[in-house]
Amino acid sequence: MGATPPLLSAAEPQPSPGFFGNIAIKLRLWRNRQIASPRFRAFVASLPLLRRVANGKANELFRLTTGFVHTQILSACVRAGLFGALDARALSTADLAARCGMPVESMRRLLSLALRLDLLVRAGPDTWMLSDTGTVLAVDRGLREMIRHHDMLYRDLADAEAFFGGKTGETELRRYWAYVRGGNPTEIANEEAAPYSALMRESQAMLADCILASHDFGRYRSVLDIGGGEGAFLGALGEEYPEPRLALFDLPAVVELAARHLRDRGLSDRSTLWFGDFTADTIPGDNDCVTLIRILCDHDDDRVLKLLSNLHRHLRPGTDLVVAEAMAGDSEGANLAAIYFDAYFAAMGSGRCRTASEIEGLLSRSGFLQARIITTTNPLLAGMIVATR
Repeated sequence: MGATPPLLSAAEPQPSPGFFGNIAIKLRLWRNRQIASPRFRAFVASLPLLRRVANGKANELFRLTTGFVHTQILSACVRAGLFGALDARALSTADLAARCGMPVESMRRLLSLALRLDLLVRAGPDTWMLSDTGTVLAVDRGLREMIRHHDMLYRDLADAEAFFGGKTGETELRRYWAYVRGGNPTEIANEEAAPYSALMRESQAMLADCILASHDFGRYRSVLDIGGGEGAFLGALGEEYPEPRLALFDLPAVVELAARHLRDRGLSDRSTLWFGDFTADTIPGDNDCVTLIRILCDHDDDRVLKLLSNLHRHLRPGTDLVVAEAMAGDSEGANLAAIYFDAYFAAMGSGRCRTASEIEGLLSRSGFLQARIITTTNPLLAGMIVATR
C-alpha cells in the first residue's frame, strides 16, 4: 500500500509561525476557550443576532455528525429505483410503493426523508415529484452507479479508528481497482478490468462536460488520451469536435473495451488504439495534445513521476499536456473534493488529491514547461493544468 511522504520529517527543523502567526494562534486559542465555556454559550444564546450565528454553527455540526444517515437515505432511494420511477412524472405514494416493491408505509417514510434532503418536492396530497437535485440523479446514470459503488467504501471505513489510524489490511477497494495492486499491470485480465472500466465510463459524463467547456480542444490536430479507459472522455471530445484525430492508450484488457465503445459512438474511423504500461512502454509521439483525465490522482508520487517522465521522453517538443482531475484548493468545491478523494484513495491504497501547485511541481520535475492553471466550470469535479513538452 503506497504511502504519501510527510511534508516535513520529524528530524527536520520545524518552521516558526512568526510574530503574526503567534498572534493568530493566541487569538484562536482564546476564541476556543470562550466557545468551550457553557457560560459564554448561554450569553450568546441570549442575544438574537448572535443566537442566529450560533444556531447556524450548531446546525452545521449536527449535519456533520449525522451525515452518514443522509448518504444511506440517498443510497436507499437509488437502490429502490425511486429517481427513475419519478423521471418526468408525478406519482402517489401507493404507485411508487408498487413500482419499487416496497410496503406503502415504508415508502412513505423514505419519501418523507427524501423530501427533507431536497431530493423530492410535493406535487399534491401524498403525491411526489423530483426536485432539481433529484432530476440530475434521474438522468445521470454515472452518478447513480457511483452511489451504488460507495457501498465498498462504507465497508472499508466501517472501523474508522482502525482505518484512519493506519491499522487496516487489504481493503475491498484495493481489490477492486486491479491496477493498484502491484505486479505487471499489462497482465490484468479482462474480467478484472471490466467492472472498474465500466464504472469509470459511466461516471465520466459530467466530468467530460466540465473539461470540454473549460478548454478548446478544437485547436488540435490530434488528441491522445492516456489511461483513457473505455473511451468515455475521448468519445465525448470526438462528438464535440469533429476535426481532431483521436487516440487512446491503456492496458490491453481495457483497450478491447474501448474499441467497442468508440465503435458504438461511430468514432472508429477517427480513432487509433494503443496498449501497454504508460510508465515504461513507448508512447505514440505524433499527437499535438495528450490528456491525463483523472489519472495522476490515482497514483503515488513515484509512479506519477515515472509516468510523466515516460511521456516527456516520447512526446514531441511543443506538445500540450492537459491534466484534469479533482484538485485540492481553497474554494468550497475543491475542499469538498479533497475531503472525499483523500479518504477514497486511502481506502484504494494508492494516490491522493493534490493541489494545482503540487501537480505543477511534478510536471516541472519531469521536464514539462509553461504549466498554467485553468479554472474549470466546476472546481468540485476537476481542476485543469496545461503544460508544454
